[in-house]
Amino acid sequence: MAESQHNPTPSGGEASPTVFEDLPVDELVHYGNELGLHLKSSMGREELLRRLRERHALLRELPREALLDIVVWARRPVRRSATPEELAREIARIRSMDIRGLSHRGVVALARLRGVPAHDTEPDELIVARMRSAEPLSHRIERLRRRCIGSLVSRLVNGGVQEDERYRFLPEDRETSLKRQIAEEGLVGGIARKLRGAADDYVREKLDEIESRIDRKLDEIDRRLAEWRDREIANRLRIIKMTLAASVLVALISLGYSLIRPR
Repeated sequence: MAESQHNPTPSGGEASPTVFEDLPVDELVHYGNELGLHLKSSMGREELLRRLRERHALLRELPREALLDIVVWARRPVRRSATPEELAREIARIRSMDIRGLSHRGVVALARLRGVPAHDTEPDELIVARMRSAEPLSHRIERLRRRCIGSLVSRLVNGGVQEDERYRFLPEDRETSLKRQIAEEGLVGGIARKLRGAADDYVREKLDEIESRIDRKLDEIDRRLAEWRDREIANRLRIIKMTLAASVLVALISLGYSLIRPR
């Protein structure tokens, strides 16, 4: 329904530019990071909006089939009818650099979504080399850790046998058509059931949006409390150091006085 466009969180659909431009800075950062951008609140509102507009323009430019190639290659759970924004959210969670099995158009789209320049005429090896050089060190460490854990779990569960299971998209939502509902339940009953379903979907989406915002606010409060606690501990340690230094200084003066006094 039309109201679902107002939800920039993962539970909703695509957010139009007029919607995300009205979001506060912290939600702009959260929304952009979900789409694969690396945003910070210190960038300023105008810079955040500029990068989000560029990401939306890139999603409109990239072929949808290339985005589907990436999620199938990474085996991310999506529906075949997923929007480009939903696909971008799943692709943002991918850290792998092993492009074996990924189509060339998928490699180009993956590089561009990661902020690396790539063209259709360039070989895959050159594009992957650029992605590796642009990858942060923290992502490399995290990928290595996940690879080790995944290999260990695979040996424990499968005994080292690799499963070659064909990728399957998530099932689509099966909605009964209004015409069929009217035929089965009558005019009033069919319309009433359709309206109840639409209202339930709207309320559920809004509750998910409110819950997501509350979670982000709680995380922000926890982060600020942790920063305050760290500052308080640092201040107390500084006071203790100053007290110890003053005590040592007084002790040294007393010792010197006690040595000079007999003379």
